[in-house]
Amino acid sequence: MEFTATDHALLFAWLARSALLRVGDEQGVALVREAVRRYGAQRGRRMALRAQANGQPLTMASYLGLREWQASDDDLVQESRSQGPHLLAEVRRCALHQAWETHDLMPFGRLYCLDIDEALVHGFNPELRLDVRSTLTGGDEGCEFVFHDVDRAPAPAGRVVMPWEYHLGHLFKAVSEIFVEKLGAQGQEVADEALAEFAAHYGHKAAQVISAYRGTDFDRLPESVDGSITGGDGP
Repeated sequence: MEFTATDHALLFAWLARSALLRVGDEQGVALVREAVRRYGAQRGRRMALRAQANGQPLTMASYLGLREWQASDDDLVQESRSQGPHLLAEVRRCALHQAWETHDLMPFGRLYCLDIDEALVHGFNPELRLDVRSTLTGGDEGCEFVFHDVDRAPAPAGRVVMPWEYHLGHLFKAVSEIFVEKLGAQGQEVADEALAEFAAHYGHKAAQVISAYRGTDFDRLPESVDGSITGGDGP
């Protein structure tokens, strides 16, 4: 089955909504944000492992060149320009934001954007610096990021863009683990509720594909990358 950025966005929002409705806004927001930080840090660490395997330094240029997502022109409208040694990136359209807006899930989806980008960079190399100046989900006209100290040399070779199926499986596992760690059996119920919503929207086979990744170690590089894509730009 082929998944997209929109599917990733909806899965996250249903997980967040399930948590907030079950335990309340204060506890639910804290849980969801912690889960996003874990998910982002794990993705960042995988990128660092890939850089090290390729003999590349853990610089901001390597980070930008080794991102695991593939964004189409419909998914992402972004402009980038240099500001001295830094890179300013401005996002005017994002598939995640559009999905949450279309499905009236913005109060839940916005929680993803509070931490994900900084978690990714920190997981890759905690010494790197990223400033998030604005976000679409925060009501701004666009997302604005400043990537500090970017080497303008060509992007490093060795990028591997993982299939969306892999990212959805990782997202579900990372968020579910935090829910269970903090809430026990209730946390599992929260995760199961969100997966049931996903199944109602996409079918039980799609939900089974995602839940099958529960046994995957996302702190390691995949032993095989079936269906992966090399090259391209992504968020």
